[in-house]
Amino acid sequence: MDRGRTLVTEKAALRLVMIARRQSLLEESRDSKSKAIAHHVLTLTEIINARHINLYLSISTIAEVSTTAIVDGLAAMDKPLSVPVIQNGELLSAAFRKGDTVREAQFGQPEPEELSIVDESNLDVVLIPLLAFDERGYRIGYGKGFYDRFLQRLSRQEITPCRIGLSFLQQKVDAVPVDSLDEPLDVIVHEHGIIRFNSNF
Repeated sequence: MDRGRTLVTEKAALRLVMIARRQSLLEESRDSKSKAIAHHVLTLTEIINARHINLYLSISTIAEVSTTAIVDGLAAMDKPLSVPVIQNGELLSAAFRKGDTVREAQFGQPEPEELSIVDESNLDVVLIPLLAFDERGYRIGYGKGFYDRFLQRLSRQEITPCRIGLSFLQQKVDAVPVDSLDEPLDVIVHEHGIIRFNSNF
């Protein structure tokens, strides 16, 4: 089996383990941990100084870190927000304000009912979901590569937001299998605090 196939197999196996690990959290515990994560996020200098923030709207049925309290906090700070939407197989940023009507999109993710794609040139922070992360700052997502291609596209446009992964600490692993297309994070925020991988942030 060549290295490419091996990586695909390793990633698929890790996803199954991490999905089960995350879903083993009781809802009450997950809510409590998500609120702690939100508190840490809202104290980050990168968030406080950001001109524009892209954040995912969490999917409760797959036990993601909830972003509800983060949305509330950013709205109170009057921060311009966008959320990821998928169009023609690519991740784009759509304007979002707290209270906007959302619908369930292609992969179960909430997205605004009325889409308004925004100018990403002022994007200073991207808050990213994940299934697992390691001590190098690499993450494993759901296997579609949307965020990796999104971050690569921004880099080509010389847009370099702080890449912040939101995770429960139990999602940390020794090493995530990676290839040349995998984009690392700058920061992880978990329920007990903040891990920085990039000294520029």
